[in-house]
Order: sequence, then structure tokens, then C-alpha cells
Amino acid sequence: YELGSPRGLPDALYTCCFLLALVLMGRSHRKLPLMLVLGFAIGLAFEAVGVATGLPFGRYRYVALDTARILDVPVVVPVMWGVFSATAYLAARPIARGVWLVLLASALMVILDLALDPAMTSWRAWVWEGGWGPTWHGVPFSNFLGWLLVSLVIIGTYELVLKGDGPDDAFFSLIYIYNLALIAIQAPRSAGLLALSLGLTVFCLLFLMELSCPH
Repeated sequence: YELGSPRGLPDALYTCCFLLALVLMGRSHRKLPLMLVLGFAIGLAFEAVGVATGLPFGRYRYVALDTARILDVPVVVPVMWGVFSATAYLAARPIARGVWLVLLASALMVILDLALDPAMTSWRAWVWEGGWGPTWHGVPFSNFLGWLLVSLVIIGTYELVLKGDGPDDAFFSLIYIYNLALIAIQAPRSAGLLALSLGLTVFCLLFLMELSCPH
């Protein structure tokens, strides 16, 4: 993919999401397709509201994403919500449970977006026309609060649907780190380095905590 073009990054991310979905479905359990559908549907609902009203992210419009659209939202966007949310949830499962799992997985989603939104904004996949708070590489602070809110809703729904049932496989942590690295190397340098550093630090600290806990 020609990442220097407006279509290159969205196309690469779309393909990455599709491949990751296949990998996740191959290694997980029968409820994973439902997780992907839930993430897609909830993400689509929030994005449609966001495009129409500016809530909860801030005012923006899609420019270079010329894929098919649903409710004026390019299909790749809710696909990313579904795959990234499922990946973050499954990456956090071996480490946390219950409320802590929801909070950790949602935090992982926000860390991912510290690189994702600056990357997509730099390629004009979408442009920001409003929001509140300081900006991070052209992305308003309100967007990251919106990401946290949507992530809490999606991950909380996963936990309610799965009722604590699911795979405890460290493989999903590697998928999350791979996903984060792919986005980070295409984001503005400081955005990519911050997101990747935070993601690696979180998993290193959690790994050390796991080792120190008696079994």
C-alpha cells in the first residue's frame, strides 16, 4: 500500500482489521463473532451520532475514506471499532476481571487512539472542525474522552454478554502490541512513540505484577 497517499493508510488499516478478525476468530471461541458484531454496531451508532451532532468526540467530517458508508460513516470505521475493541478486551483478560477488565481494556483503546487519530488526521481521512480542550496533533482532547466513553460501553457490553467466559491467551496481547506498532509507525513521530511506549509499559508492569503474585 502506498501510505503516502490519502487512501493508503485507511486501506492498510482496513486490510489489517480483516486479517486480525480472521486470526481472532480462528483462535478464540464461538462468542467472538458476536463480539465483533457488537463492537461494529455500537461503534457505528456513536460515530453516526458524532458525525451528525459532534458528540461525544467533537465536530469532524470524513474526507479521504471513500469506502462504502452506513449512516454517513465509512464502513472501515465501525470495523476498526469491532476488531480493536475485541483485541483490547482479549488482551486484558489474562490479567484482569470484572470492572478492572473493563477499565484496563478501555485504557488500552485510548492508548491505541493516541496514535490512530493523529495518523488518520494527518492523512485527512477525516478533518476536525471543532471540539474542546487542548489538541494532540490536531485532535481535540474531547475526542479521547469520547473514545474512552465508547470503549467503556463496548467493553462493558462484552463483559455482560460473555459473563466472564472467554479465552485467557497471552497471544492476544501480542496481537494488540502488533496492532499498536503498525499504527504507531504511521503516526506523527511523537504520537507514535508515546502510544507505543505507554502500551509496552502497561504490559510490562502487568506482567511483572503477575509474576510477583503468588499462585
